[in-house]
Amino acid sequence: MKILDIILLLGILFQALVLLLNPKKLNNQAKLLYIFILIVLAIHLFQRGYFWQFIPSYLLFSLVTLKQFGTNTFRSGYSKYIYNSLLIGFIFFSILPFTILRTAPKLTPPKGPHKVGTQIFRWEDINRKENSTEDPNDFRNVIVQAWYPTDSQDNGNHSLYLDGLNQLPNKIGGVPSMIFDHFDQLDTHGLLNAPISEKQEKWPVIIFLTGNVSSRAFYTSIITGLASEGYVVLALDHPYEAMVSELENGQLVTTVEKRLENDPELLKLMESRLNLRVSDIRFVIDKIEQSSLLGTPLFGSFDLQRLGIAGHSLGGASAAVAMIMDPRIKAAANVDGTLYGELPETLQKKPFLLLESKKDNNGQYQRYENGNKQLFEYFGGGYRFEIHQADHFSFSDFPLFFALPTRVLLGKFLEFGNYTPETHRLTIIVLSTFFNINLNNKPVDLILTLDQSGELLNKSPN
Repeated sequence: MKILDIILLLGILFQALVLLLNPKKLNNQAKLLYIFILIVLAIHLFQRGYFWQFIPSYLLFSLVTLKQFGTNTFRSGYSKYIYNSLLIGFIFFSILPFTILRTAPKLTPPKGPHKVGTQIFRWEDINRKENSTEDPNDFRNVIVQAWYPTDSQDNGNHSLYLDGLNQLPNKIGGVPSMIFDHFDQLDTHGLLNAPISEKQEKWPVIIFLTGNVSSRAFYTSIITGLASEGYVVLALDHPYEAMVSELENGQLVTTVEKRLENDPELLKLMESRLNLRVSDIRFVIDKIEQSSLLGTPLFGSFDLQRLGIAGHSLGGASAAVAMIMDPRIKAAANVDGTLYGELPETLQKKPFLLLESKKDNNGQYQRYENGNKQLFEYFGGGYRFEIHQADHFSFSDFPLFFALPTRVLLGKFLEFGNYTPETHRLTIIVLSTFFNINLNNKPVDLILTLDQSGELLNKSPN
């Protein structure tokens, strides 16, 4: 909450409590307070706009207004009882929304030595039809947001957090879009269209892939953290799988789920999505290799000889398979991802990392374990680390949408978003160290570095 939000909320609550507990004793002061709150409300609506979280507070202030201008109306026993009951109810409901969801979440800030710039590219692949729509003229789109070190001292506009913030449908991914009403005020820590840093002629590149049905936005904390450590991070959105994405032509599209026959556990669906992601990745690498044709000077600073890939959940498994399918990718990191489908028979010795949350021994875990065992065998070993206080969603920004009381309860009882900011910090340390070794050829002992930086990591050799 901003200072203005806090002043408005506390002012309305205090005014209501005065009227409830002792309306006569502080009558004159209460009227002055009412005028003050009215001014703050007007400024708040003008500067910050309408917030759905404030609806109970607006109604509470309306009750206060009735009391201020109709003191004789609520003197009788029954009407006074009704009024006070409403007052108590709306005091409670005025506080409740702010204990559940934040109006504009605060992301985990990047801690590296570089400021972060960002640019967004929306590309159409005219060689691939879009199978998620019925229009034969639709071609496959891929959205790429580049995050990179910048020397810019400008405090200009930050990038918007989510595609289509001002034109979202009523729901995206089953989530009411009103939750995102003021996410345009969220600081992404990325300066939009800032020039890339000239401290290096070329920068190592990491492609970052999202979890299933997620959007690139929901990993901004980890992505900006990596960029601040000296990497170009290309965050991909896969349209019609992502919760929301904006195509090259400006059209806003959401998730389209075409379930396949005889697929009760959705294993075929997940395999098809993984394979489509791999095709998207190869298209993006091809596109960047044609940088001289694109007329975008930013790509000239990308060192594709130092190209890595990482992802969370389905994105992590997709990252591993993409390295198998494309020799241009030099190292891959799977963050808590389950493999779907079969691997080729020919083994490849390449750098591989598995970073995971704590695991329960259920059916899903067994699929996860078997798939990653295959990957370690395929790549001839690798690193494996566990952040043992984290859960699967702790790697994303999702838990940060919730206010602290709700986030604590969700983490404790539902294992949703437990230890999120610390998980982000440790994930950035692990990934940046792993890629520093394998893309920058730095003689760093990964296990030693992690022991010094994050005590919460369990390690196991593979």
